[in-house]
Amino acid sequence: MKNKTTVPRLGHVLRALISAAGYRKHLADIGLDKNLDDLAAEVKDRQSSGSELLLGIEQTCCEALAQDCGPEWAQFLLEVWARTRSSIQMVVQHVDTTSMLPERDNELFVRHFTVPMLSGFMRLCAALRDGPDLAGCSMSPFRAWIVFVAQRTGISESVLLASLANEVDADQRTIERWSSGERIGKIGWPYASKVAAALGKPVDESEVQHLAGWLLIACAYQSLSTELRDAVRCGFVVRREPQWTLDEATHAMNLECFQQSDGAERAKVMRSMLEIETMLSSNALDHDALRERLHRCGQQLEQVPPAVRASCEIFHDWFLARHAAMLGDEKRALGLYGKLVSAAWWRAGPNQRLILDEALQYAIGIGDKDAANAYWDKTFMLGLNRWPKRPLDEQEMRRIAFAFEQRFQPHTAKVRIPPPIELRSTEDLFKLAPKHLASPNQKTKYADGRTRRTPLMMAIMEGTSDDVKLLVDAGGDPDDFIPESGEGPLSYAMRRACDRKDTSVMDYLLGLELQRATVNRPASTRRESPLKLAVEMANARAVARLIELGADVEAACDALPSALCYAMTLFNMSLHCNDPTQEQAYFAGKTRADVYDAKEGVVLDVDLAARREGLQQLANASDRNRRMWKNVFDYFIRPHEAYREVIRALLAGEADANRPYRLEAHRSAQWTPTLFAAEIGDLEVFKLLIEHRGDPDLTLTPPKVLERFDALWVAVHHKRHEIVSYLLERKQRAASR
Repeated sequence: MKNKTTVPRLGHVLRALISAAGYRKHLADIGLDKNLDDLAAEVKDRQSSGSELLLGIEQTCCEALAQDCGPEWAQFLLEVWARTRSSIQMVVQHVDTTSMLPERDNELFVRHFTVPMLSGFMRLCAALRDGPDLAGCSMSPFRAWIVFVAQRTGISESVLLASLANEVDADQRTIERWSSGERIGKIGWPYASKVAAALGKPVDESEVQHLAGWLLIACAYQSLSTELRDAVRCGFVVRREPQWTLDEATHAMNLECFQQSDGAERAKVMRSMLEIETMLSSNALDHDALRERLHRCGQQLEQVPPAVRASCEIFHDWFLARHAAMLGDEKRALGLYGKLVSAAWWRAGPNQRLILDEALQYAIGIGDKDAANAYWDKTFMLGLNRWPKRPLDEQEMRRIAFAFEQRFQPHTAKVRIPPPIELRSTEDLFKLAPKHLASPNQKTKYADGRTRRTPLMMAIMEGTSDDVKLLVDAGGDPDDFIPESGEGPLSYAMRRACDRKDTSVMDYLLGLELQRATVNRPASTRRESPLKLAVEMANARAVARLIELGADVEAACDALPSALCYAMTLFNMSLHCNDPTQEQAYFAGKTRADVYDAKEGVVLDVDLAARREGLQQLANASDRNRRMWKNVFDYFIRPHEAYREVIRALLAGEADANRPYRLEAHRSAQWTPTLFAAEIGDLEVFKLLIEHRGDPDLTLTPPKVLERFDALWVAVHHKRHEIVSYLLERKQRAASR
């Protein structure tokens, strides 16, 4: 894999930004500079942890920025970087640069992306963060900063320059070079102490931090080449460029990339590729004919110009890998997929999304976890899965294995997963027999060995309460479980209670002295803990008993960080049942991918919306379908009074009313159950959270001088008048003490 790409990789961009901003020294001081270099170089033995390295460095720099230049600059720059990162990912997903000539690698991206993005960034800084004159910044950012500070503080420019030069040990000639626009080397992290020294008099900390942030921007911008700064200046000063959009940039880049290759030659080769793809899609594969056609296509590629070969041979390698996979030649297929992903990485535009998806499914299906981990990480680096990265654990692999069996049928996955449909006759239904009582914990295979259950589990699924009691009395172990799925007697009982609204078996099992591991064990690819299911069915008694048995109230619940966060979401859905927010989020693909998506071949977050759009169309296809959808929804959403009691039980069990969480990783707002309660507007629950140490003064984002997005702001914003009145009265009582 060649090291240079037309669009720079995220690690390379982040390292360049950190170095330009003068924060490389901070990372070196705390021993993270090697991580930064490994990330930029995409070191092979760290390719399965690239996204963790990236997020860790982002977080470290954000914390250092907050300490140095204040939380406002830290939040602002973090949001700008998140937007930049996302934009680069979108470009890489949609622009195929495989035909680009090496000598034009950088120029294309700089012209269509770097220049307009930097121009937009400088305009955004000027609009949101009162600072130096943009025209002055275009020539010498450092000089513009000195002028800005002098005007703002009343300190003469000469005094500022002399004090700063003394602080950083710079001579007069160096200061003159900086003022003329040359690269600044000696000024870097930390900035606030240098600004304070330059001012030479006591100044409010927030003012020092504001000026320190602008000094960082000036130093970083001045580190750019003169040519690049001149190009950016046209965008934010001269404004010769029309309004820039990411869609227009990707279209222009794709057009230029396509023009690099011979259109007629490429079309001829691609006709051959389409023929091969059609052959591979046949239900009855002619393997000999495929081999011969692939061989001839390989010979054809040797005769075309280099640019055409570079853009087309990826398809040839792709079909070779798929053919080997269909033949069951695992070693060869795995090697071909590895070569293919390397060739396509950060170059193949829309095709690398398809290639990564297929390679990931194949690696998981044949049980190669090392390869799967490397591909899994790339899906996050490319933006195909939402951040932060989820671990590729056993249940995630089982979920994706469903898609493997759909794509590579008739091959079956190495991990044990249930079949799409388990066919059983009425004669197969569970009936308690002496053999069951003799071996109540014997794991029996079903569906040709694809699932396993014990007699006790079968009795819980299909039998009566008396059957279950007899099996437990006969030695049936309520703490038993199936290793590959985590399913056990308790999970089956909880699901029976939730789905059928029959709590008899669940109540009986919860009356036993279950092990702590049992009441905390997640089951199935949905990772449903007993506590999650108890919250879902709004059974406060079951919640309280599970906590008594040792259930962890702060363990992740569904896609939320704790049971209380999950309970608040369900309470909101029940109380505001006509609010379409949650349903819209599901259809938009914003909720986590599940096994039902995988059974349709969809495993990546980026593909969820398209798959679920079909579901939405089906649900709205007729009045009958809409009624069915609503009836199912109404069946599973319990009365809000029941959820209120669940919240009470969780708080009695020491659930954290201030547990922070984000709705989406890229959003800056950090919610808590208490803040969310202010949005929901139920005064009883809000008071309950406050009584259990819920803090209404916590804010969604770091507070600013004139802005506090606390519970009062949330309540006002959502017109929750009872909450507003309660909080104002509470403040008045506190003030009068």
